[in-house]
Formats: sequence, C-alpha cells, structure tokens
Amino acid sequence: MITPFRSARLRSVNRPALLALTGAGLFLASLDAYVVVTALLPMLTSVHIAVNRPEQATPIITGFLLGYLAVMPIAGGLSDRFGRIRVFAACLTLFAFGSFLTASAPSLSQLVTGRLLQGAGGGALVPAVLALAADLYPAGDRSPVLGAVSALQEIGSVLGPLWGGLVTASSFGWTWIFWLNIPAAAVIIWALWPEVRSRREERRPTSLDWVGALLATAGLALLTLALYAANPEQSPVGAGFIWQAPLSVLCFALFIWYERRTSHPLINVRRFRDSSFSGSALTNAIAGAGLMVGLVYIPVLANAVFSMNASGSALLLVRLMLGIPVGALLGGWLAYRLRSYRVVAALGLVLAAIGFLMLSGWNEGSLKPHLIGPLTLADGELFLTGLGLGMEIAPVSAALLDAVGEAERGAGASFLIVMRLVGMLVGFSLVAGFGLWEFHRATAHLLPPLPGLNLDFATQFALYTLKVKQAIFDEYHLIFRVTAIALLVGAAVAAATLRPLARPRWQ
Repeated sequence: MITPFRSARLRSVNRPALLALTGAGLFLASLDAYVVVTALLPMLTSVHIAVNRPEQATPIITGFLLGYLAVMPIAGGLSDRFGRIRVFAACLTLFAFGSFLTASAPSLSQLVTGRLLQGAGGGALVPAVLALAADLYPAGDRSPVLGAVSALQEIGSVLGPLWGGLVTASSFGWTWIFWLNIPAAAVIIWALWPEVRSRREERRPTSLDWVGALLATAGLALLTLALYAANPEQSPVGAGFIWQAPLSVLCFALFIWYERRTSHPLINVRRFRDSSFSGSALTNAIAGAGLMVGLVYIPVLANAVFSMNASGSALLLVRLMLGIPVGALLGGWLAYRLRSYRVVAALGLVLAAIGFLMLSGWNEGSLKPHLIGPLTLADGELFLTGLGLGMEIAPVSAALLDAVGEAERGAGASFLIVMRLVGMLVGFSLVAGFGLWEFHRATAHLLPPLPGLNLDFATQFALYTLKVKQAIFDEYHLIFRVTAIALLVGAAVAAATLRPLARPRWQ
C-alpha cells in the first residue's frame, strides 16, 4: 500500500524556495565529482609530484568516490533521525571544509583527504534532498520534482570537467575551483538557517545501524572483488572468485538475518515483499550497470578504435551525458502526465536498450554519417541512449519512495542510490570481465609477424592489425548487446512490478 503524504510540519513552507536552495547545494557538490579531471596536472605539480607519474593522481579522483560510497548506507538514516534540513546543512558544511583542505593542500595526503571529505559531504546530500522532495510533495505530484532534482545532479556531473578546465585555465588557477565552493556553501546555509533552527522537523529517537552498514559494505566489496577480472585472458571473473563470492553471499545473508532482528534496521528488509519496492531497486541496479558500461566503454572505444585523443573521447561521451538530465526531466513530467511509473520507466529502459543495440553496430565509419546539419547519426544514437537512461530515474525513485513510510524515506533514498551503485560495480564487472575474456579468447591464436627477412611483412602486419581491430569491434559489439539485453530485462521488471501512480491526496 502506498503511504500517502502526511508531513504536516513541512506543508506550510515555501516548497519551491526550499528545493531550489537544497538543489543548489546538490548541484555544487555534483560539479566537484569530476571537476578534477581537467585540473589533474597542475594539481600534481602544486604538491611537488612529477607530471610523468600520472598514477599518483588516482587517489585524487577515487578519493571523492570513496567518501561518497562510505557515507551512502547511513546518509538517509541520518536524515530520518535528525531531519533533512539539519543533515543537509551539516553535510554541506563538511563538503565546504573538504574544499578548504583541497584548495590549501601543501601535500598529496591533504589533497586526498580533502577530496574524501568532499565526497562524504556531497554524497550525503543526495538522499537527504530526494527524501525532502518526497516529504514536500504528495505521491501523485512528486515525480516531476524528483526528475528535476536528478537532472540538476546530472547536469552538474556533465558541467564539472568544463568548469574545472575554465577555472584552471584562468589567471586564478585550479585552487579557485575549491575556494569558490566555500562562499557558495555559506550563502546556501545562511539562507536555510531559519529552517535549520525551526522545529518543523522533529528529531526521531532512533539509533544508526552500524553493524548492518558494515555487513552490507563487506558483502559489496567482496562481490566486486570476486567479479573483477584482473587477468581476463585466463578467466572472466576474479582469481579469488571461489572464496570471495561465497563469502560475499554469507555477508549478505548475515545482513538480512541481522536486519530482520534489530529494532532499528539500516533498511527494512520486509519491504522486499512489496513488488514495487523490490522492482524499483532491481530496475535501478540494472540501469546503473548500463550507465557504467556507457561511461567507461564509449571513451575507450573512441580512443582504441577511432584514434581520438582524450578531449575528443570526452566530447563523444558528452553526447550521451547530455541526454541523461533531459531524460530525467522528461521522465518525471511523463510519469506525472500519464499517471504511470511503470510505463515511463519501462519506456526509458527500452529506449536505452535500442541505443545500445545501435552502438553495437558501430564500425570504423560510424562517426561520419550526418543526421541533421552538423549533427551525426552517432550523436543521435548516443543522445538516445542517455535519454533513455535518464527517463528511468524519476519514476523509479518515486515508486520506491512511495512504497516506504515517511519515517523511512531517507533510508529508502539511500538504498535506491546504493542499488544504482551496486549495479554500476557488479553489472559492469560482469559485462567487462566477460567481454575481455571473449576478446582474449578470440585473439589468442593471432601472432604478430616478425620483421627482418620476411618479404611479406607489410602485408602480414596489415592483415594482423585488421584482425585485431575486428576483434576489438567484436568485443564492444558483444558488450553493448549484452547491456541492451540487460536493459530490456530491466524494462520487463519495471513493467511487471512498479505500482500504478496514485492520485495526489492530502491528509
């Protein structure tokens, strides 16, 4: 049964203004997720690391994502306990402090610590804002709002590298990427301060489930390691799969056992009996896997096959990324107009599957045919893929948040994001491992010709290169087709499980 809107405490506030302020904080944090991509070299130089040691830059990028992942299981629960606005303000303050450490870093260790705190603060904003949107709007009206919130986050991710490049290229230098975050965060917190101090949001006397968070994190980490193929020429899964996979299953089993018995679970596992809840979670995980395949393999394909440089590969990926916020807005609006979560979510995943099927037919000349004016057919295919992946976000988010009670909306929002991350990590590991294993199997018999006395060396080398390139194409064709099939399965799950959208009603 859908839990109707019951939050009388927040009904009297200026809802658009409150969402605009919290959305601005979410946008600010999402900008910084990938902002360092275009500022890595000067950042390394500033902490006295040679630019010919690019591997040293890895913690700067992964630090943000690690902090993001670390807080996500408990971030929504914190907002359920202390209130959305209070947790939002505290986490935005943590994000600003991380920005200060990053901007003033004299060493790599402080730089990474700053990025870690930025990720922790910025990551916790996402479930808090999603749950706040669900608190402010009734079940029948919240899908457009959730679509707008998701679109803001996706736009920030798209614009982050561009913003980082512009600031780095200016006379101020890369540090101002992070210095500017501090006054921006201060203005947002100042504007929200009356709500932070108000009694509209009551504290709930609940405790945080640290044991559940630890078991869930351990299970996910072990499963990711088990599926990560470090030597894909030998196996499509990890070397420790035999013991890591069963251990991860044990952690998840213990997690479910513990969650059923603790008085304040991280997530109420009995919710999985609700088809709309479990269907939303599974659909979001499948969509996350599809997104990760696109984010990783489109730039790699551009570089390995189309011989594009880093900027060209990034611009090709932007075609897909631009479709996601547009799809998020469109999906939220369509779900509201059509009064159906399942139709819009399934339609989005079908469109994304069609996009991946089109990508699976790419060859060396696929970037050349024009569609309209300067736009190529490849631009349209990539945009369609992103559009479909974006359309799924709002209806699936709304369906899951409708299925949980008001007291669990924060935890539900966290769980929704965790499931997307699970799909990105696990689904991508499976697809990538299998694709690379198939590539090495297909090329194992190919031996490069040796120069010297070989009179046909040029011809043989050209033939060898052609066969290797064809094997690369075959690998990506397989990966994109498998991803398309997975997305079609996700569309079927959404169509079969998501509950019809309720008419808005106030209580």
